[in-house]
Amino acid sequence: MIQVLDRAIRVLVLLGENSGKILSLSEIADTLSLDRGTTSRILKSLAERGFVQQEAPRSGYQLGYRLYHITGHLVENSELTKIARKDVEALGAALNETALLAIARNDMRVVLYNTVPERSLVVRTKMEMPIFSVCAGRVILANYTPAHLEKCIIRLGLPDRDVWPEIYQSAHPRQELVNTLTAIKRRGYDVLDDGHGITGFAAPLFMDGHVKGSIGTYLPTERIKDEKTIIDAVMYYAGEINQKLKTVSTLNK
Repeated sequence: MIQVLDRAIRVLVLLGENSGKILSLSEIADTLSLDRGTTSRILKSLAERGFVQQEAPRSGYQLGYRLYHITGHLVENSELTKIARKDVEALGAALNETALLAIARNDMRVVLYNTVPERSLVVRTKMEMPIFSVCAGRVILANYTPAHLEKCIIRLGLPDRDVWPEIYQSAHPRQELVNTLTAIKRRGYDVLDDGHGITGFAAPLFMDGHVKGSIGTYLPTERIKDEKTIIDAVMYYAGEINQKLKTVSTLNK
C-alpha cells in the first residue's frame, strides 16, 4: 500500500513540475521508471478522483480540478482556465454578479474558476453539483453527441422529479428530456430558475468541435430586471472564449 501511495505521489509531483504541459502515459512511465501497466492503473485511479485529468479521451494527462479543493487555489495548468479566466472575470464585472467557468467530470458539473462580487447579497455555488441539476451542467449535456448523451442517460437514469419536474409533465419523460436538451442546444444557452430564489444563465464552450465546458452566472431572481441583458452578456463572453479556443486549436494543428 505504501509503495502504491509513493508511486501515486511521484506521478502527481511529476505532473506538477510540468505545469502547462500534457504528458503521455509512456512519458510518465518512462520518466519515473515504472511499468506502463502500473502507471495506467495509477492514472486511472487518480483520474476517477479528479486529481489528474485528460483534455480528451486517449490524450495525455495533467493535474486535475480536485486540487482546487485541496489547495484553495486555481489549477493554473488547466488550459481552459488559462484561456477563459479574464472573460469570466469580465462577465462578473459587467453584471456585478457571481460568474463561473465549469466543466463536466464524472457526471458532475465542476467549477474550475469563479468570481464573487462585492455586494451584500451574493450567490455562492458548490464546486460540484449533479450535472442535471444546474444550468451550467445542462448546457454541457445539451451539446454532447447523441451517443455520449445516450450513455449518460443510461448510466445516470432520468433526473429526479424535484430536479427536472418539467420533463415529467409528458407521458414520455425520457424523450421529453432529450427534446428539452435539443432545444437548449439550438438556442445556444440555458436559463434555470431553481424555484428557491436563484436563477442561473449559462452558455457552452467548444474546442475541436466538442463541448469543452460552460460559462455562466447565478444571481437572486429578484435582481433580474432585464433577462435579455444577462443572456446577451453570457453569450458575448462565451463567444470571446470560443474564439480563443478556436485559435488555440488551429495553432496546435
